Amino acid sequence: MSNPAPAAKSSFLAKTLGPLLSDPPWAAKSFMAASATTVAGVGAWLSDMMSPALARGGASFIGGFLVGWAFRKTLKIALLITLSLAALVAILKTTGWIHLEWNLIQSDVNRTLDWARGQAQSLKEVAVGYLPSAGAGAAGAIFGFRKK
Repeated sequence: MSNPAPAAKSSFLAKTLGPLLSDPPWAAKSFMAASATTVAGVGAWLSDMMSPALARGGASFIGGFLVGWAFRKTLKIALLITLSLAALVAILKTTGWIHLEWNLIQSDVNRTLDWARGQAQSLKEVAVGYLPSAGAGAAGAIFGFRKK
């Protein structure tokens, strides 16, 4: 007898991760070009033909690309969740099931946005510190966000 559980698990994973990985970053032309550049740079550096600058630039572009791609995916999911919650709150408010204190909500939102700005600034500083080439990393982030 065969066990149908593995098929069900793979189907669940395919349904869950399918939309997220339907447009993978490694399929982009710029990502493949940066990967080839990085490999060529590492090869040239290891054979003492040139400095590791080419490999570092390519790796920075790849890192930035992945950050930009992940940010775009996260932004889409966050927007979907936010719109769903806003619709739910509007329905509950219209039916009279909830009463909202807008002053408290506004202060909570402002405090959360201030925290998020601080975290984004910290992330930017860490990323710039770890990426050998901030310019290539920034270009990669832009291309990753646009997925070109």
